[in-house]
Amino acid sequence: MSRRRLLFALAVVFTIGACAPSPPSSPSVSPATPAPSAPLSTGPPVPTDEPTPPVTLVPVDRALLDVLPATVAGLTVEPSPEGEADAASDPGLAALADAFAAAIAVDPQSGDFVFAAVVAVRTGILADDVFRDWRDSYDEGACSQAGGVTGHAEAEIGGRTIFIGSCEGGLHTYHAWLADRDLLVSASSIGAGRLGERLMEGLR
Repeated sequence: MSRRRLLFALAVVFTIGACAPSPPSSPSVSPATPAPSAPLSTGPPVPTDEPTPPVTLVPVDRALLDVLPATVAGLTVEPSPEGEADAASDPGLAALADAFAAAIAVDPQSGDFVFAAVVAVRTGILADDVFRDWRDSYDEGACSQAGGVTGHAEAEIGGRTIFIGSCEGGLHTYHAWLADRDLLVSASSIGAGRLGERLMEGLR
């Protein structure tokens, strides 16, 4: 399931990038010796024996977002087309999910945010060990952009057991498994407002 790590790493990169200031552009440096020009091709492309495998897109079902609260700390939880576009073709997600959707809430004043993915899991797939592997992969990917994983914890939030991961840079991850509906909710959050906890508390 290492490919799932890419899915959520991309989502976290997007959300962090949306909240962080743009770094100054680096000055361009001209090489001392110009690189030689590549020869021009004069013939047709050489066919390959291995066909390119088709890309399986996991369907986006925005109705899945109904399980999330409409607002978190007064901030609207909105669909995240960018996060969905990054994730839809990920083969790890395709192996697990019938459908998924993503959402985000951002505080423009503080920069606090929470990004959430709701996954409709295929019936009978998510055993305890698979869920644990999912959490570990998600946390590793998210924390790779925030200093690495520093710890794991469990807490009762909103009447459910929520699995929480911590990153060196202050990012936290949250995971809830809604077994009665075959839904998996995973979120990434940063900021003193603890929007991830509030989102999990408001799951419906």
